[in-house]
Amino acid sequence: MRIQINKMVLSAIAMLILIATSSEAAPGSAYESVQGSTDILLARLTEVQPIYESDPEQFFSEVGDALDPYIDFDGFSKRVMAKHYRKATAEQQQSFKRKFSDGLVRTYATALLEFDNQKVVVQEPARPQKRPDRATIQLEVHAKSGAIYPVHYQLGLDGDRWLLRNVIINGINMGLQFRSQFNAYMQKYKGDINQVIDNWAVDVES
Repeated sequence: MRIQINKMVLSAIAMLILIATSSEAAPGSAYESVQGSTDILLARLTEVQPIYESDPEQFFSEVGDALDPYIDFDGFSKRVMAKHYRKATAEQQQSFKRKFSDGLVRTYATALLEFDNQKVVVQEPARPQKRPDRATIQLEVHAKSGAIYPVHYQLGLDGDRWLLRNVIINGINMGLQFRSQFNAYMQKYKGDINQVIDNWAVDVES
């Protein structure tokens, strides 16, 4: 099963994730956290992109270190496993989280290499959040071709930090897509969770 996503949109995902990962962003509203880090992100991209040519593994490591404290990998991987999470042992749960997070980081890190100054507009929420610890921030990614891709960035508040919990790009719910992929793998490997973990890949076709 492959998740069909335009390469430009994938690069935008990576960019949007890093917008919220800057430690210099104010821990105010989700909107302020996203909006306030845009300039910092652009400077960071200039720094990390050249590393890939000389040391790809170092590039992946640096992006991973930046993302890890700001993405809810525990919750993300648990929701991907869904009903199968309860059937898995604690070791399998942790093993899948490591495999899932590593694949996601490498996918997003590679996408950073494709980023080419697309315009991103962060939309200020039209109404207050229903819950103080949950927020959805809407963005528009403007491609050089003139196409506009809507992105919904779902976050949860953990202390004074907003953590990424899901992304919806152009109507594609990434969390649900990965869950469908996990279910498909469970069928393919006849319910063997270890086989699913061993063969798991964040399978995105550009």
